[in-house]
Amino acid sequence: MTTRSALLLFAYVFVFLSCNEPSKVTEVSEQENEIEYPCLSSNSDCLNKLDILDGTFQVFSSFHIDSSSDVRGAIISIHGNTRNADDYFDKMVSIINTQVLTDEIMVIAPKFITTYEKTLDSDWYWNTTSWKWGLQSYNSPFGQNISSFQAIDSLLSKLSNKQYFPQLSDIIITGHSSGAAFVHMLSYSKSSNHFKGLNLHFAVVNNQYFTHPESSRISPSGSLSTLDDCNGYNDWPYGLNNLSPYMDLIGEISAKNNFFSNKVNYFIAENDTDSENITSGCHLEILGNNRFEKTMNYMTYLDMIFPENEHEHTIIPNLNHSTNSLSSDVFRTYIDSIF
Repeated sequence: MTTRSALLLFAYVFVFLSCNEPSKVTEVSEQENEIEYPCLSSNSDCLNKLDILDGTFQVFSSFHIDSSSDVRGAIISIHGNTRNADDYFDKMVSIINTQVLTDEIMVIAPKFITTYEKTLDSDWYWNTTSWKWGLQSYNSPFGQNISSFQAIDSLLSKLSNKQYFPQLSDIIITGHSSGAAFVHMLSYSKSSNHFKGLNLHFAVVNNQYFTHPESSRISPSGSLSTLDDCNGYNDWPYGLNNLSPYMDLIGEISAKNNFFSNKVNYFIAENDTDSENITSGCHLEILGNNRFEKTMNYMTYLDMIFPENEHEHTIIPNLNHSTNSLSSDVFRTYIDSIF
């Protein structure tokens, strides 16, 4: 029995039905089953809505984001290219459940959708790739748009509200594959692993897209050089030129300083060596032919240009390109180290 469920010893208490509506219930023996916090399945019961400007942004969440809770931490799990936030929510819930943390750690899975996946007319939506780069959504009927990074900022602002979450201090922001690219690039927008009093922990899992803080690139020989024959290779999101509207407000110098002020953890599966479904182009191929090579070469690059950096990588043994990396012993140990 959870701490919240213990309150049912009283004749009448209030719980949250379907993670949305307060409902008066009697003792368990006299009452049909009710859905209570934590909400642990990716159905409408666990779907929350953030109002951002004149639009809405939906997230799966194991605790309601507009109600008080004593959770002490949260994991924000960013989906991959297929935008299956429900699967990522269920996956992370199962991991936290195994760690016996469902009453203490909130699981959140944002939905970055396209126009075909809208469920509300007011939903912010992107194209199939723009969300992962922190780019702007399509315009609302009012001519507004928001960055996908801004959507996460709004979520973090909710979680920083001590009226609702007085005990919450640490948040892991993690993503696999395309979600990993999102988390990696988001780290350029935050400073010293903090945002509005929250401690942020960036976990990048099986990534193929990396933003370079300088115009140099590591060559196959191991030396550093610029790419004279690769137009636009240093533009956002691969470098800090021609920044997106959101990142332009931060600026190139601040973005670079932010990045190196953060500790970022990179996880790469040992057998993530398949070159299929790897995006081609001179600006990308220089890091390697697969995600494992790219991650290892990028870490070498960071150590060369800024040896004092706090970016670390961990190899996950015996796995390929799969969300099973998130449920590996290696990643579970990482979660335990934060919470």
